[in-house]
Amino acid sequence: MRLCVINCALQNELQSLGNTVLGLHPKPGIHDLPRLLEEHRFEPDVVIQQESLGPRVLLKGLENISGLKVFWSIDTHLNAFWQMEYVRLFDLACSTQRNWSEYLHKQTNVPAFWLPWFGRRLPWKGWNQRQRAVCFVGRVTEHRPSRKRFVDFLRREFQMELVQDVSFQQMLEVYREARLAPNESIFGEINFRLFEAASCGCLVLNPSGIPGLEETFLPDREIGVFSHALELKSKVNHYSRNQGLAEQMAKAAWARIQEEHLAIHRAQKLLEAVTQATGRSSSRPEPPALSWALTLYRLWQARRVPIATEVLENQLLALPESPRKREALLGFWLGTNRRDLVLHDLMTLLQPDIAYGNEPSLARNASLAALHLGEFTLATAFWMRYRKSTGRMAKKPLTPHRLYLEWSREMMRDDYRVRRGFVYDHERQIPESALECLIMGHRLNPHDMDICKAMDALLQKEPGFEPTRLALLSHVTLHQPLNWQAGLKLGLVNLQDFRLEQGLEELLLAASRAEEQGESRKFNNALAAADPDGSIRATLNL
Repeated sequence: MRLCVINCALQNELQSLGNTVLGLHPKPGIHDLPRLLEEHRFEPDVVIQQESLGPRVLLKGLENISGLKVFWSIDTHLNAFWQMEYVRLFDLACSTQRNWSEYLHKQTNVPAFWLPWFGRRLPWKGWNQRQRAVCFVGRVTEHRPSRKRFVDFLRREFQMELVQDVSFQQMLEVYREARLAPNESIFGEINFRLFEAASCGCLVLNPSGIPGLEETFLPDREIGVFSHALELKSKVNHYSRNQGLAEQMAKAAWARIQEEHLAIHRAQKLLEAVTQATGRSSSRPEPPALSWALTLYRLWQARRVPIATEVLENQLLALPESPRKREALLGFWLGTNRRDLVLHDLMTLLQPDIAYGNEPSLARNASLAALHLGEFTLATAFWMRYRKSTGRMAKKPLTPHRLYLEWSREMMRDDYRVRRGFVYDHERQIPESALECLIMGHRLNPHDMDICKAMDALLQKEPGFEPTRLALLSHVTLHQPLNWQAGLKLGLVNLQDFRLEQGLEELLLAASRAEEQGESRKFNNALAAADPDGSIRATLNL
């Protein structure tokens, strides 16, 4: 096959498999792909773009390419909020994260599959030749406070060596000198470090419960796993005392890399998916101009778009009428502080002769835009229209903050839970996730504990939001000091976020509150469920 690959780490492997490959590495910004191909006099059967980290490369004119188009999302867990628009321009999508490939397919209807990152072919190096006991390679900055606590905890407990600001080759050399390599991720993703450290023959200690992790490496046979600070401490102690077992596990993970997780294996899987895929160019559900404009709009919301606001506005206005165009314009008018245009569009959408006025997601955005403007009656009208369109009638919410709570439930139903990687600005943006609706409801009524509890229940299944949960649960325990269940959660989240002393203090206080209420048995059962290895109870002598 003739392949055009853009910023693709598998370029050499794809070529070694017998393909003719044109590798392009354009600078960050917007590029006209047909023009680039014309300059190189290359007509591809397949175009493969790998997400470029940091400054983005965006390809326009994809609809004018006759071959199959593939997008490989590397950091989907941080960029799904705009990539859900961009992948609609492609025929096939893949993600390094199993659950996010499923999410992309569900939200866009673009065929998607899981294509994890890969390791390196390196010779095995025995542990008797290694000089570093516990090591972490990665930057520690004020922008990642959870990582700083993770590193500080391990340096205090085990004199772990921290290595920062080194080249890729230097990083590999460091890990080839290390035995144990604790890992940390942002939002519960399978990250590069897992493959890199395992390639070097380290025993990786990785956060548990990540989708796809057990299919990549076997816990307790190839890697160690942990869910909180005390469990990690217990695992480091265990493997430090049993280095024969630890080295055996590390070598098993290293062998797994050589057998299944090299770049050549990923290239083979990618080609297999390409061979099985069929083009979608003739049956796209939306015009490419809409997907392109909405990609730019989502990046504009996040202040990352490489074009002027006026240019984006003209592109949005030039689109054919559709519900998604109107949703974007409502957000755009709010983001540019044009209240009059928002109100004009809302009043227009209420007219009975608007063909798409009953479309559920547009009614939702319209209701939330009205709430943003303080137009509660108008917001309620769109809420009732939405409920009627879904066939589920309901009573009118009595207050704005309760309406936000209702909308959060609807977004949970549609799997719009959180927008990771997106910094929500409540002053200039419509809430577009369940979490953002709850944030707005909490701002209107911070004393409504139902909203705080709903927010915590949502985030309990969302790794990476421990600092937010700490603030929420601290708020609940402040207003409900006898609520030992909230105190138990607060203690556990502190441990998950590597606040060891604070976590133990909160757990002891929660145990005391439960005892005062005659509910020690319930407390002990709840703690045992969250502490399968017993490390917390052993530390607390419970």
